[in-house]
Amino acid sequence: MAGVYLIQAVRWRSIAATPRVGLARFFEMVVSGVACNNVLPARIGDLLRARWLGLEAKIPAGRAFGTVVLDRGSDLVSLLLLLALGLAAVGSSTWLVTMAGVAGAAVVALGAVIFTARRLARRDRRALSRFGLVGRLLRGAVEMLAEPMGRRRPLVWIALSVCAWLVWALGAIAVARAIGFRLSLTDAVFVTAVMNLGVAIPSAPGFVGSYEWLGVASLRLLGIHQDQALAFAIVLHACWYVPTTLAGGVFAVRAYLRLHRPAWTARQASRRSSETTAYERP
Repeated sequence: MAGVYLIQAVRWRSIAATPRVGLARFFEMVVSGVACNNVLPARIGDLLRARWLGLEAKIPAGRAFGTVVLDRGSDLVSLLLLLALGLAAVGSSTWLVTMAGVAGAAVVALGAVIFTARRLARRDRRALSRFGLVGRLLRGAVEMLAEPMGRRRPLVWIALSVCAWLVWALGAIAVARAIGFRLSLTDAVFVTAVMNLGVAIPSAPGFVGSYEWLGVASLRLLGIHQDQALAFAIVLHACWYVPTTLAGGVFAVRAYLRLHRPAWTARQASRRSSETTAYERP
């Protein structure tokens, strides 16, 4: 699972194109974002890591948010591709077709957002600034999404996403063996796509409940007994939930202290200077 987050950090750094922020810091922000999603609702961790990137790279918050949109979009496209492969190899059911349809609609919506951003970029982007903070955020995101990407860069992002989820599938295979049954790589890819697409939308903190249901439902289609499927989902959930919550919490606190220490130091120096000046007055 650590390998999954490392590949995602490489992808996000490629999207952001901010050389002043190192890969290690991107890895910390990815894990910290997951940790926040574990304890906060509605995927607030994704918004927070956009904020952290803006502070670290000294770029507008809207632009940082645009990188997160592309980052999550890459995951969505790659998981949809893996689900399509799984449906062809494993089989289908009504709820799976519905999930694939919703994911496809989300990909189309993402394309529409990028297209709209490019159209807005050709007009007066300053008009968005009239709407205050939200307008400035939208302006920054529009400018980022409207930048030329070429063909190679999106393909690289999707390839990195596929690699990340294939590594996740290897983790699923290891957990299945620990529980007492075996998953082929095709089966593991299918389970990977179902479980992670199902929790891609904002949900309860840590995806508790929905994650387990998706694990059981996907494994039942593969003929795995319900008790083993539930044990698999719980253990797999714990394998990434516990480490990311602990490590991400430490990373987030450390980043907060590092980013705000200069301001604290400046305030303390100003306070000491004021006290010294007042003491020296006759």
